Amino acid sequence: MKIILSTDFSEENKVLLPYAIDFLKDAGGEIIIFHAYMDNVFVGSNSYPGNMDTDNYFTTELLVELEKNSLQLMEEKTRYLIDLINEEGVNNINVRPILVSGDPEEELIELSKKENPDLILMGTRGKGGKRFLEGSLVKSVMTKCDVPMLFIPEGYNWRESKEVVYATDFSDNDVVTIDRIFEILKPYKPHIHVIHFLEDAENHKESIKMEKLEHIYLEKKFEGEIHFQLVHTNNAPQALKIFCERNDISLSSFIAYRKGFFDFIFKNNIDKDTFLNLNIPMLTFKQQ
Repeated sequence: MKIILSTDFSEENKVLLPYAIDFLKDAGGEIIIFHAYMDNVFVGSNSYPGNMDTDNYFTTELLVELEKNSLQLMEEKTRYLIDLINEEGVNNINVRPILVSGDPEEELIELSKKENPDLILMGTRGKGGKRFLEGSLVKSVMTKCDVPMLFIPEGYNWRESKEVVYATDFSDNDVVTIDRIFEILKPYKPHIHVIHFLEDAENHKESIKMEKLEHIYLEKKFEGEIHFQLVHTNNAPQALKIFCERNDISLSSFIAYRKGFFDFIFKNNIDKDTFLNLNIPMLTFKQQ
């Protein structure tokens, strides 16, 4: 298994490391630590490595200093990750740093095409307190990368991704997506809760769709458990929050549609902040 861990070198991004190690420690594989050190040009003045003064114009000297600082921080991050791996007594994980200059979105997409990883790990808040999903970067990457992406919120305390909620819109890709969730989260033997929100309790078409999906998994073999539930509500955001709390959900998952995918799932009753406000990791898959 190969994982790209995209970092901005912030302390908050350290929460990504235990996940990367967990996914690989049994079967082994490679962690690529990736950073595009020109991301500070695009995401704001507070996100420069080393808290550099960004009130000045980008002179050649400043860019050289930026590259130097980024190299140093990459070396520190790489050593830190290797130390964590050694502390776990794991000897089958290779760590490879990749540092580039350029637009973080373009560079990450190109890297994913070149390396064809199994998963990309990112934080949902970077340096300078910028919420990741409020920018164009993640929304764009999420819908352009063919690779599953796992987003970990700032300040999240690591725990096993055991209880997982998968929000379905009854896409043709549901079965493939759920199978991939089981595969990615195999170390945790996850319990996947497949849910769909609807306002009309008499909507028998949706009930039939859920029954068909459930029937498929009666005949499938997988490591973990799977449950199916239609949630009748006129307040999807609140219902999602309550569902996650009652079931101790530690990860949410959904298909990322290129156009209005959050609204598509929940019929305009939910927006991107609903998932962010759950303050749990999110595993997303590009619409096929």
